[in-house]
Amino acid sequence: MKSSWIRIEVLCIPDLADDLAAEIAEVFEVGVEILDAGVRFYLEEERFALEKQDKLERVLREFKETWRMEVLPAYSFASIPDEDWMELWKVNFKPLRVGRRLIVAPTWEEVKPSPEDRIIWIDPGQAFGTGHHETTRLCLEWLEEWAERQHERSPKSLLDVGTGSGILAIAGALLGFDRIMAVDNDPAAVAVARDNLILNEVADRIVLQVGTVADIQGRYDVVLANIQALPLIDMAELLVERMNHPAMLGLSGILTDQKEAVQSAFERQGLKLCGTKVAGEWCMLEFGQMKKDRK
Repeated sequence: MKSSWIRIEVLCIPDLADDLAAEIAEVFEVGVEILDAGVRFYLEEERFALEKQDKLERVLREFKETWRMEVLPAYSFASIPDEDWMELWKVNFKPLRVGRRLIVAPTWEEVKPSPEDRIIWIDPGQAFGTGHHETTRLCLEWLEEWAERQHERSPKSLLDVGTGSGILAIAGALLGFDRIMAVDNDPAAVAVARDNLILNEVADRIVLQVGTVADIQGRYDVVLANIQALPLIDMAELLVERMNHPAMLGLSGILTDQKEAVQSAFERQGLKLCGTKVAGEWCMLEFGQMKKDRK
């Protein structure tokens, strides 16, 4: 007997959609799609019992209080047969070229790459990261640009904090990074990432673990974190501690009106802003270490 799914859509203003998606993803441990006017996610019908609806309303009440909203975000739900849900997902996930050489593609699509192209095969499952969201695309473009700027052949290391589907760590491996650590505090995301590493035949080149940046040892030539502004600010000191000398730090998941707050937090840690990339309402910040004056 085939199962059915419940499609749940929650309305909110675009500026808050990413924050709402993060809250829902953490509570229900599912992937969440960002819409023009809110968010959408799916639960198996048996999971959407009365207590699940109560849980959603608790999340929305807390979200309303946090952001001082006048009314509770409206939501709707509908039952969708399993085969319809799978087809809807596949229709919305098509191969995507990012930057000059990277192509992000699902396994069910045919891709005809050029010799210099690098294909990232992704099954996002319950994890964030298909390359279609602006924040992920900014990171992929930045990684490719950074790798192409390196003229020397010495090995380079990468730390991917909040790896999600593993897409950025996989890109790092395909772009020539030698030592790669990927970490996420969500066990479900790490399980999805592990499958994607195997799918892309890079599992032997990437160390993957459940945890946070506080659990990581060592230093890296590139530290990359595609999370959200407030968590990035909270972990500023820890992220800087994981940077090699010299090293670059890339931060994404930042709304453009949050740029100054994030920039200030990392400049207080002794870094300097070296570049900014913008896509829509999102931005990515590139930091480097300040040069020490010679005595």
